[in-house]
Amino acid sequence: MTGLSRNKWLWLFGTGLLLSGAVGIIIAGYVGLLADSAVASGAPVFPVLLDIALPVLGSLAVVVALLALSGVGLLWVIVRSASLPRSDRIGALAKRAEREYPPLRALGLADLFTPPEPSADEQAEQALAELKRQYVDGEITEAEFERKVGRLVANDSIDEVHAARERNRLRDDGLGRDRGR
Repeated sequence: MTGLSRNKWLWLFGTGLLLSGAVGIIIAGYVGLLADSAVASGAPVFPVLLDIALPVLGSLAVVVALLALSGVGLLWVIVRSASLPRSDRIGALAKRAEREYPPLRALGLADLFTPPEPSADEQAEQALAELKRQYVDGEITEAEFERKVGRLVANDSIDEVHAARERNRLRDDGLGRDRGR
């Protein structure tokens, strides 16, 4: 079973939607059957419907409320489980909407749309990738590259083995680049 099919709320709201929809159809069929039998017998339809109005309307109101609650709940479960786009721009827009309309804070939209902060390892990888790009593009010298990679290693941002491998690979690429000129 996949993640969404194991979600107990999905099953609860889905079952609630199906059951309340089925009961609503049964109630509507019952009212239709009574109206049809009144017409077939020649009796006026309005008094027959008026006699059953109180119990049927009460039941129908409960069923419609359950149907709406189940539908909204099911939609919310599906939306929360969906792969939604995350960006700082959408997160800022959601944060502003939550500030303007405080009831929206309960939905947690800003948290849902704001991308997560990168981990320390991801930040180190991004920093190393940026250093590699600068070195390959000729923006920094080999000595500057070595010094900055050494600083990353000293801060325990990346491990020494990874840094040495990247240094050697870039040196080899750099030598090939220099020969091609």
